[in-house]
Amino acid sequence: MSDDDQPYVFAAVQVVSVEPIDGGRTLVVRFKRSDGGEAAVLLSSPLAQDLKRQIADTLNDVQGSP
Repeated sequence: MSDDDQPYVFAAVQVVSVEPIDGGRTLVVRFKRSDGGEAAVLLSSPLAQDLKRQIADTLNDVQGSP
């Protein structure tokens, strides 16, 4: 496996902003990284909705665990 096959991983310490582009079809999510830099992720609206659902489900599962 080459380094190109590895996902880019960073520790986010803050959500800087969430902004719509492309008439609302895409969201730009900007994060502050733990090293002080910034990173941005582009998400289509359907993907953002799916991510929201998966995060909520996971948080509910974790919070419901003993």
